[in-house]
Amino acid sequence: MLKYWICWVNDMKTLSTVHGAISIVNAIATGQGSALGISLETCAEVTLTSDNLVEVIINNDKSENTGLAQECFKLVKMKTSESCGAKITVNSDIPIGRGLKSSSAAATAIILSCLKAFEIVMTEKEILDLSVQASKNSGVTITGALDDAAACFLGGLVVTNNLSNELLSRVIVDDDYSILIHVPDHKSYTKDVNYSGSDEFIHSLDTLISMTLEGNYLSAMSLNGMIYSRILKQSNESAILALKNNALAAGLSGTGPSVGVICLSENKSSILDSWKNLDGDIITAKINNEKGLI
Repeated sequence: MLKYWICWVNDMKTLSTVHGAISIVNAIATGQGSALGISLETCAEVTLTSDNLVEVIINNDKSENTGLAQECFKLVKMKTSESCGAKITVNSDIPIGRGLKSSSAAATAIILSCLKAFEIVMTEKEILDLSVQASKNSGVTITGALDDAAACFLGGLVVTNNLSNELLSRVIVDDDYSILIHVPDHKSYTKDVNYSGSDEFIHSLDTLISMTLEGNYLSAMSLNGMIYSRILKQSNESAILALKNNALAAGLSGTGPSVGVICLSENKSSILDSWKNLDGDIITAKINNEKGLI
């Protein structure tokens, strides 16, 4: 259980940091998913105010909808008898709308800061439940994205059943591996995708969950990427190039368009060189096994 010990001070700022994640198995078709924590960070700062207004500032993309942040504050405030508003500031190095779990990271970080501001104690399960509910209420997710929220909040490799809201597994992963991410210029929001062609892959995707639970998450990630690239009509070029250059795993993350790669450090340069003619940005990161910081 997480505990917060603070003294009430007017206009006191609370700050929490949660990491991003990449997909191992996307849950959108079957309701079961897996994700791996990575070192990209989202920080949420919350200051309670005397009015009932909620001001939200998303510094890395001020054009983004603030509904998720509003919903996070609303759900936490409902646990109290307080009459107040808040100023919520989000700073993140996770690209938004690119399949790198920016919404789950932001929701969990905001909820942690709100809990600290209101001096509320919750279990990790209760915190994840709030994050999932806020994501559903604000319409940013289809399944509730427990896999994404858990990987962002808890770190490591997680497997979840999003339909029953159950964490099936969390394991620490070898953090000597390197993470490379190809981030195309365009965005893709989960709520807008068409995954109607996924029915023929249900059995295969269930098998990928079994593979991940058995420890074969690297192969599961690559196969998941191939399947969802076809379902969602997203490019798999950067994943194929990475695999040709000795990546351990490579595939579409979330609903894309980003492609995540897990590799040995000695193979980074050849993979990056193979990507030199691709559009968009390239991010280097590490695996994260640590829980969110308050």
